[in-house]
Amino acid sequence: MKAIYLYDIASRKFQGSKLVDDDYIVQAGETEIKPTDGLYEPITWDGTQWVGTEQAVWQAVQDESYQKYLKEHPEATPQPTAEEKQLSELIKVNSQQAALNAQLIKQVATLAADAIQSTQEAN
Repeated sequence: MKAIYLYDIASRKFQGSKLVDDDYIVQAGETEIKPTDGLYEPITWDGTQWVGTEQAVWQAVQDESYQKYLKEHPEATPQPTAEEKQLSELIKVNSQQAALNAQLIKQVATLAADAIQSTQEAN
């Protein structure tokens, strides 16, 4: 088995690849030469090698496409669901309860220490 790389005959743009038997004869729009790793789209066949776009050019096209998409599909500000609101309220109440518990534990410890000291002074 061997890999064959496909390109459009008119535009010469890379179209993909396929695996074929070793005795397969390359047809028009095909080559056995693998595109070099690291090429950016569009990738084209110049008759002897694959040619890619420079990374900066490719990135500029990607950024422009993304900005266009964002303008066409603005994101709505997400609103919390009823469950998320309830969860938020429970977290707030839980936090307040934890603070209250800490305060009560501190008061109990102070009272216990005072009771021990009073008992020792009485003896």
